Amino acid sequence: MARDKDYRNTEYCPILNKVEEQKQVLEKEIKSEFPRTKIVYNKVNNWDSVYHKKFAQIYNNKCAYCGALWGLLPVESFEVDHFLNEASFPDTTEGRVEAGRMINLVWSCISCNRGKREITIKPPYDDLLNVDNGNIAMVFRRDREFYIRICNTYQNDKFIQQFYKSLHLGYETRRLDYLGLQLEGKYQAEKDEKRKNKLGECLSILMKERNRMVVTDGAL
Repeated sequence: MARDKDYRNTEYCPILNKVEEQKQVLEKEIKSEFPRTKIVYNKVNNWDSVYHKKFAQIYNNKCAYCGALWGLLPVESFEVDHFLNEASFPDTTEGRVEAGRMINLVWSCISCNRGKREITIKPPYDDLLNVDNGNIAMVFRRDREFYIRICNTYQNDKFIQQFYKSLHLGYETRRLDYLGLQLEGKYQAEKDEKRKNKLGECLSILMKERNRMVVTDGAL
């Protein structure tokens, strides 16, 4: 299955588990605590809110589009994304409520969220690029050098190409984020103290290079 070869995960990353069900549970919790809440987005988007953290945990604290980890990257590098952008809904109170429903919200790094902001996703791409059920992992893959690539089936699809470019999925920083995930996983699994220290040093150097690249290349 696609989720067994999910480009967003290394061998050390847990797969997403019943994301849609977990989101429904969290939405019920929010509405139970705040019965007058109409736009759920406002509750989970607040960095200081416990719901913000719970929402991130549903996605294993990783960007649903590129796989970057909240933990290797700082908290301010992540946001709650509207999968179908707000322009897809009527500019009314009802439209904003619909756009802000839990089912339409996704945990995302800033780069992916802001890159896709102007993209209006319509059928069949709303299903094809679904990040919650793993469908998106059939559209993109990792190559042998750990870059994110478009799978052969969709190489000539203009919308997929636009999505890929707008989210900067081909950037060097996406590769370094993945390598960081791999090193972090090895670091956590390593039992030998000397090797663990060496892995920690390598991870620190890699992330410094990654952050330098963001500043110089404007990857965000």
